[in-house]
Amino acid sequence: MNKQMKNVLWVGIIILLFSACGQLETAPAPADMPELIVTVKENQTNTPEPIVTPGPVENSPTAVLANGSDPEKFSKYIGLSYPPLPAGLSEELSMIIQDSNVYGLSLVSDADSRMLWLSKLTHNDSSGNAYWEIKDVLELSNLESGTILIPDGCLLNGEVDNEIFVVGKNEKILSAWRANTTLNVFEVIPTNGIECHSDKGVILE
Repeated sequence: MNKQMKNVLWVGIIILLFSACGQLETAPAPADMPELIVTVKENQTNTPEPIVTPGPVENSPTAVLANGSDPEKFSKYIGLSYPPLPAGLSEELSMIIQDSNVYGLSLVSDADSRMLWLSKLTHNDSSGNAYWEIKDVLELSNLESGTILIPDGCLLNGEVDNEIFVVGKNEKILSAWRANTTLNVFEVIPTNGIECHSDKGVILE
């Protein structure tokens, strides 16, 4: 084969290669592909550090306080009968603990502090007005602004537990307590296994 024929043959091969490559196209991307939206519910596996000190011991009610608080300021209310409320205090929430005819929770505040009272009904007067005695006090002053107190509607491991109440934010439980009506005290408890659904939530400003 002479040199001229070889050149013609190579030119033909090159043309065929370019023609073949021109027919290869990448697959088009699908149009209007919907965005996948995944909702994740956090599953807490570790008990967060409580924002309050451990609860009181049996038969010795003591105010459950945030670290650094003055015990006298809150413990002085234990044993108090009301109404009327002490001067300077206002009541933000008052409710009976479900399945209990004689125990209630009251969210009370003054100019610079907020607390929850566990109270027991002592009597009703002739007009039917209820009178209560404070059994224990839980300080809520140092909670982050925007935290929500959920005083009822809580379940523990899928079972309703009317003594449990929590504070949370952004659908996450931050801390939980039990209003123990047998011992007349508030108890700090782990948040694991707790979920709450309530229409009585109070935003703590």
